[in-house]
Amino acid sequence: MHKFSRAILSSAILVALSSGFAIADPWIAGVTPRLVGRGVTSEIVISRWRHEASELVFYPPGMTAPEYSNSDESNRPPGIRCVETELDADKERLVCRLEVEADCQPGEYPFRVLTAVGLSSMGTVHVSPFPVIEEGEAKANTNDQVETALRVEPNVTVLGTLSRSAADDIDCFRVAGQAGDRLSVEVDMVKMGNDLRWNPVPDGYDSVVTVLGPSGKRIAINDDSSLNRQDPLLSVKLPVDGDYTVVLRRSMFVPEERAYAIHIGRFFRPLAAYPLGGPAGEPLDIELLGDPLGSVSQTVTPPQSPGTFAYFGEATLPLSLRSSPFPNVLENPGQLETRIPATPVAINGILAGPDETDRFRMTVKKGVPLQVRVWASALGSPVDPSIKLRRVDSSGAVGAVELEADDAKRPDRDIFGGQGDFPETFDPSVVWTPKQDGDYVLEISDPRGFGGPTHVYRVEIAPPVNTLHIGLSFEGYKPERPRKTSLSVPRGGTWTVRLSLYPGQGSNIKGPIDLGVEGLPAGIQMRSPQMPSLQSVWPMTLVADAEASLAASIIRVTAQPAEGGEPFATVNQQNLQRVSYSHYPWRNIRVDRFAAAVSEPAGFALELKAPKQPLMRGSEMTIPIEILREPGFDEPLEIQCEFAPRGVGTSPAEIIPAGQSTANLTLSASANAKLGSSPLYVMATTTQASGGRVDSKVRGDTELGSERVRVSSDVVSIEVAEPFVSLSSEPQSVRRGNTIEYRWAVKQIRPFEGQASVSMLGLPVGVTQVGATPTIDKDSNEVAVQLEARDEALLGLVSELKCDVQFSVGGVELQLRTGSGKLRIDPRLEK
Repeated sequence: MHKFSRAILSSAILVALSSGFAIADPWIAGVTPRLVGRGVTSEIVISRWRHEASELVFYPPGMTAPEYSNSDESNRPPGIRCVETELDADKERLVCRLEVEADCQPGEYPFRVLTAVGLSSMGTVHVSPFPVIEEGEAKANTNDQVETALRVEPNVTVLGTLSRSAADDIDCFRVAGQAGDRLSVEVDMVKMGNDLRWNPVPDGYDSVVTVLGPSGKRIAINDDSSLNRQDPLLSVKLPVDGDYTVVLRRSMFVPEERAYAIHIGRFFRPLAAYPLGGPAGEPLDIELLGDPLGSVSQTVTPPQSPGTFAYFGEATLPLSLRSSPFPNVLENPGQLETRIPATPVAINGILAGPDETDRFRMTVKKGVPLQVRVWASALGSPVDPSIKLRRVDSSGAVGAVELEADDAKRPDRDIFGGQGDFPETFDPSVVWTPKQDGDYVLEISDPRGFGGPTHVYRVEIAPPVNTLHIGLSFEGYKPERPRKTSLSVPRGGTWTVRLSLYPGQGSNIKGPIDLGVEGLPAGIQMRSPQMPSLQSVWPMTLVADAEASLAASIIRVTAQPAEGGEPFATVNQQNLQRVSYSHYPWRNIRVDRFAAAVSEPAGFALELKAPKQPLMRGSEMTIPIEILREPGFDEPLEIQCEFAPRGVGTSPAEIIPAGQSTANLTLSASANAKLGSSPLYVMATTTQASGGRVDSKVRGDTELGSERVRVSSDVVSIEVAEPFVSLSSEPQSVRRGNTIEYRWAVKQIRPFEGQASVSMLGLPVGVTQVGATPTIDKDSNEVAVQLEARDEALLGLVSELKCDVQFSVGGVELQLRTGSGKLRIDPRLEK
């Protein structure tokens, strides 16, 4: 580690506080080193940075792995904290000093940096349970041979880099061992990947590790593993005394510089646990399988909260187990079938040999749905499971397959707002509604025919639990987009985000829904209109008091049925892409809560007034927007509507010139726009980086939203209604040189005040509307529009003629497009 030194700010620095304006979420381009040790104070450096920092806000442990969201670990302090930050302005980096407790849980810790201009994008740092040393290779390719291997003591973590040299960089490490000892090696390279390029082809993360004996003969090799995914992991019993060499290289040479951590030692390295879980809060005897020195029995107590939890032993990578609110059933290896006494249940087994199929018999009721969810790949097991459910006839014979399932889609596994490689999707998950009362047989196998002593699985069978998953706006193949997902709120200002709402598998959520937020920083309030029923997206507005202190916290968005509604559980989740392989995400950071903060004032605000009249289907409406600029804030702004009713189009994003204080929002409702009341709001963002160093090369991105100041209007309500009238006509004709009255039948739908003018749209060249503009009122049943055809009018039939009907109701101008007419243009009659 570098010696910690305080940064010196150059005279070119101008921080956000000096102007008094800011919310411009900074973007973390990289964090180095990617890993620190326990029980020590270490430094990390955040690169491409332009802001002073107040603190690093860490997410608690147990919030970053799939399905860990309900774990009791989510409420523990993280065991890692930042005690000092310094901005090195000339080098555009932030130096952070971290204190890590001696008992800090190993793993990856997401964090955000709190600055005066808002919360940063997400960064992460890993914690190792072992002492951490540097590889120390001063020049690439100088540690590629057994003779030049770096000697290490057992149970150590080495931080190193595979360089981008023309020759494939190989790193070697030498460790002493005795016959009968265990040598365990784990590599973190994909897990430590920090590539955030928008169109990445960041190959070179995939590595392979080899262990050479004292004679130079290979005794073990690993590329990928079911437990460690694309990163190598192995553990071997040493055959003789002597020095062993651990060799790390890329599985395929790509000249990209890649950081890694390699953990080398004598630590116990089981590959699986059996059973893969048990009843919540009750002691559970498990067998730890796969270590080269043999299996070990342990007793663990699953947490009271159902979900997936981590079992940490001596190794850096934990095993994943399940805590469930129902009993276990273990397969009976000596029987053709294992009987399940009742459901709900969690069945557990091992596909111990090639082409093995395990069978379980259960009694169910016709028409009563059950969720059948397999846990194998999701928990690091080598099993790629497939299931079949077969009816049992009255004679007891097993019959035809009623349901068969293999891989799952992400929503089947309650994974939302993410793309890429989620191991859970290799495990089937279905909601099964039995077609008959009585017995069924569940078969589970691996279609590849693989089996072995660590090929464990678990199947949880229970009625579906009504669950609502809440996420922030997601856009594919982008690691994060603060413009859409930031929860930084300017002091005295307003910020609104679109929440994404997903019913869990088998969920049926009905009726009105109320949203809430737990854990907001002091001085922030949440406003959200009641959902009339479950929507796919819904706005949530955060408002900060003018006197609120700059602060941040980890929050949870809640939802509950309105009074009298059926209860459901609420889960938050956000999946943030990190490493991609040819654009396909290999790794996602998953958290089950969000971070919110109060930042400095924005310098401007938006006011969007609720329309006084409904927006009619087929009509257009313009709503004024007022920009309230603080003295000294005259920057250009980009304004865009972020939320409108389904079927209502909005005007595109518009750049408002510097100093201008008004804008307009135009809404266009289709003929089938959703009727009723819906939320509506707009947002505005600056177009240049704000806060921090003025001459910094870090400029951010307007579309992404990094380094930009953003605010939203309050959410207003807009009503979409049926039109006042609809017009229709029969086909008509006109000769060149003549004038006709084109007649439209007027159907009254809703009464309106005053008169409305009618103009025709879509007239061909040479045909024009002439004379006084006709009008209609609430009693009209017909309107005639005078048309004149000149000699240059094109002959033939013209279709899709429409009428533009303009109303003025309560001081609001409404424009309705209606009708579908036809006009034939004929030649002049010869005299």
